[in-house]
Amino acid sequence: KGAFPRVAFINDNTGLELGFDLCLADFLLTRGWVKRIPFHLKSHPFFVSDAMVKDVRATASAFAGADRPPLRKLGARLQAALAQGRLLLVDDPFWTTALPFPQMPPRLREALRAADLVISKGDVNYRRLLSDRHWPFITPTEEILDYFPTSLLILRTLKGEILTGVEKGVAERIAAEDPGWLLNGQRGVVQFIERD
Repeated sequence: KGAFPRVAFINDNTGLELGFDLCLADFLLTRGWVKRIPFHLKSHPFFVSDAMVKDVRATASAFAGADRPPLRKLGARLQAALAQGRLLLVDDPFWTTALPFPQMPPRLREALRAADLVISKGDVNYRRLLSDRHWPFITPTEEILDYFPTSLLILRTLKGEILTGVEKGVAERIAAEDPGWLLNGQRGVVQFIERD
């Protein structure tokens, strides 16, 4: 508690995933652990499921109009957080480019540096963090991400062949059990890189 008072999200998909992003944001705000949360969203879809500002507003509104009282209360809290500027919806042209994250423009790097923790969601963001390169699986993720301006929590379902930070022998063992493990969406990773 209090270790990361400023949290930002680099969001990925709309739908159920965005709903869970909003639940986590509401939890952090309601507990008082975080004062303000920016959601970094797409201005238009890069992929068809990409979350945009309008999707966040529509999801909060759908929650507020739901039949179930807990969802209605969640929606009301989210709408209040949006109105009060505690949940900020930010889009930037960079998010809809194919540029890797090391080529992030200074304005965006400074916006992320203002957070104590950035939560990065999704497969495409993961690949862009790693410059879409096929590193050896055992490469320490924190060494590749030495450019990232603040602490980072990466949440990703495996749907692509790029992966780092795996202990020696683990990738080979999983591949022997499940040859499609990197692509079939049956596994995921949670990686944390802490900055001073």
